[in-house]
Amino acid sequence: MMKRIVYLAIAVAISFASCKKESATVNPSDKDTTKTGSTTNPTTGGTTTVNTNIDNAGMLKLVNDTRTAGCTCGTTVMPPVAPLTWNDILASTALAHSEDMNATGQFSHNSSDGTSFSARITAAGYIWSTVGENIAWGQTTEQQVFTAWIQSEGHCKNIMNGSFKEFGAARAGTYWTQDFGTKR
Repeated sequence: MMKRIVYLAIAVAISFASCKKESATVNPSDKDTTKTGSTTNPTTGGTTTVNTNIDNAGMLKLVNDTRTAGCTCGTTVMPPVAPLTWNDILASTALAHSEDMNATGQFSHNSSDGTSFSARITAAGYIWSTVGENIAWGQTTEQQVFTAWIQSEGHCKNIMNGSFKEFGAARAGTYWTQDFGTKR
């Protein structure tokens, strides 16, 4: 099967006060919420060793509540779609990218070494048919970053993309990454 790589030119760098957001897709409380150790996997109830620095279950709930209700992204009405399941590989990839952005101050879908988000996800061992990514900078809580993403048409469309089946998210400092995918 031929991989089709289509980049949505939604490399949005919109500022809202101290907030920036960016999204891309490839198709074929204000306190520090840092987590340590293992956490409960919000999909299976089992444990995961991915320290995402966020409330995994809370972020997944925000995403899935919106997906199952449907919403309007900018001027586009998005019908309800199936909920996502948590994926530790996508969460680990999201964490590594957030940490890279936090360490370098570079706000981009490409890592500081130039690696694209789709290449990072592939290198992590996720064999995909479709992947996407939202990034943000400046928010301090899951609710703040989710609200910023859902108010941005491109980010909202990634969240509502029915082609995506799995999800992982993470933060480092105030740099956030959501990685979406569907396995091949």
